[in-house]
Amino acid sequence: MNFWFLLISLGVAFVLQFIFASIQIKDFNKNYKKLRKIGRVAIGKYKGAIVAGSIVMFAIDDEGNVIEGVGVSGVSILARFKKIDILNGENIGNIQKELDLPKPVKKAIENASDNYRRIINGEEIKPEKSPIGKVTDSLKCIATGK
Repeated sequence: MNFWFLLISLGVAFVLQFIFASIQIKDFNKNYKKLRKIGRVAIGKYKGAIVAGSIVMFAIDDEGNVIEGVGVSGVSILARFKKIDILNGENIGNIQKELDLPKPVKKAIENASDNYRRIINGEEIKPEKSPIGKVTDSLKCIATGK
């Protein structure tokens, strides 16, 4: 009896996770399309392993000045994108302003700025490993002695 209850509970949790993740992806796509209609889009992210993560997107003009921005931050799949107007008019590649925002959002903005500078300089942006990927690499190094 307990086995079936556990199995059904895990199944329900998986389905709910899938539904809420789909809603969050739909929210991301809606905001991206809206910003893309305005201009080019600079995206930054900060992955939080246990703490809150953050994603920011900025519509920018041809000179790299922010026209409009949105961001999402939190550990919950219920988090939604909110406007970030504090950087409107600033150059995304050279943000000097002291920001009164949560740390994950600041880190995501720094990542967007860094990504923009790399793209402008013709560099490739390599995806960062997830926390689990980093642990797996560490274990491989320990196991192989490299």
